[in-house]
Amino acid sequence: MVYTTASMVEDELQTTTSFSASTLPSLSAVTTWIEEESAQVDQDSGKVWGSTAYTDTINWDGSEIIYLKYSPIISITNLLYTTTGIGSAGYGLSNTALAETDYTSYDDRGEIHILYGSDSTTSKFKTGLKTIEVNYTAGFATAPLPVQKLTTKKVTLRVLNTLLAKNMNEGNDGGSVSVGSISIVEPADYGTGRFKQLKDDITSLEQDVSKTTGVYRYNNY
Repeated sequence: MVYTTASMVEDELQTTTSFSASTLPSLSAVTTWIEEESAQVDQDSGKVWGSTAYTDTINWDGSEIIYLKYSPIISITNLLYTTTGIGSAGYGLSNTALAETDYTSYDDRGEIHILYGSDSTTSKFKTGLKTIEVNYTAGFATAPLPVQKLTTKKVTLRVLNTLLAKNMNEGNDGGSVSVGSISIVEPADYGTGRFKQLKDDITSLEQDVSKTTGVYRYNNY
């Protein structure tokens, strides 16, 4: 899952030139950086900001509430169950339970609540090892805006650092690096207001994202 696009990075740079196979950096490089920085945001924040399909196999003890490994839930594809115990000849997760008839879900908390019959005790599910399987998607269909903004700025910084490195390697220490209307003069003005603000924004956004609720993983599996 990626949280920004090459077009968003171009907007951040205020460049009129789109990344392509012939630009420095190339579109391919920027696309790779977007993937890397998106993954880095997940790792640094300890949370997942995209949407992912999961399968949880449940050892059901008869409890009313089943806690899925990840939340919030975007959708439940199906909930499979078996009517025979693991190890028996007829074991197999093949029956499909019905939402709002056999179970209901609290998507924000990643919970499935088993619905019982009219006697409030009967359930079609069988207790035991691996008797329920839940196929679902959890996370965010669209990354929160602070996550998108942070990833965009982190990739933008890599673009600018690449251009600056190229300029210094070519011995143009006193020259300038340009991307569209952006120009950073080095070396004395390397820390110009806009470049410094970019790095400050990244630091601030990293702190904000770390305080935001992301996909939560339960540790009871």
